[in-house]
Amino acid sequence: MSKQRACAIFSIITLTLSLFTGCAVDPLSMRSVEVSLPLKHRWEEMKNQSFWYTLVWIDGGEVKQKHLKAGEKRVKLWVRRAETVLFCAYPLGVFAPAGGAITPNGRAQVLLSEQEGALCHTLLESSKINADSLGSLGYPKLLEEMRSKADDFTLIDANRLQKDLVNGELSSSSIQVQNPLAVVVSSIPQGYWVGQRKCDRSFWSYWDGEGVSLLLGEGLHCFWNMEEALLLRIFVDLREQVFFVSVQKGPLW
Repeated sequence: MSKQRACAIFSIITLTLSLFTGCAVDPLSMRSVEVSLPLKHRWEEMKNQSFWYTLVWIDGGEVKQKHLKAGEKRVKLWVRRAETVLFCAYPLGVFAPAGGAITPNGRAQVLLSEQEGALCHTLLESSKINADSLGSLGYPKLLEEMRSKADDFTLIDANRLQKDLVNGELSSSSIQVQNPLAVVVSSIPQGYWVGQRKCDRSFWSYWDGEGVSLLLGEGLHCFWNMEEALLLRIFVDLREQVFFVSVQKGPLW
């Protein structure tokens, strides 16, 4: 094949990609990846109705978002070839995300998981201080270290992990596991409350009950009472050893 013909073919391919994506894409520095969501969230199964999601990722130090309509479980995106790209998919835009990552030398497909959601959310939050720290992140090694220390990533000290990542000091010692907080929930409407995450057990509450004991990690934990259309929110601060409880209507989708 002549050099002129090869250049012509390359130009046609680039132009075609531009037409499909709506903007110019450089296939030498960018690549197409496929991001897939878990098949069913436990609340989706209960209601037999799919969520919509907000997909968030960082590419080239820039935070990007995409709305995924109800039932849309996979999407193709263009990301930088030479960078690690983290993804978080938030159910209804606000609930605990599913997460995962694409690495420079890894596969061009990623299936987001509930377990990795807490990790990827923590890492994306660190981008508010230093977004460039994520592009060179050795995500597979970090994930392996995390899994060797805890099944529930909300028990990892997120502040320590973020600090070491931003300062370029990330190591095995950056992953510190904390004990869950014993939480007693009482004086809430009766019914069956289903945790949004599998690590947060579901439970029954009764008007004449003495309260329900839970062991929870850092951050916000949500439980849905479908029959009463109520949402129980428990925010846990492991460092201060305190928790806050509220009940509200919802969620609606």
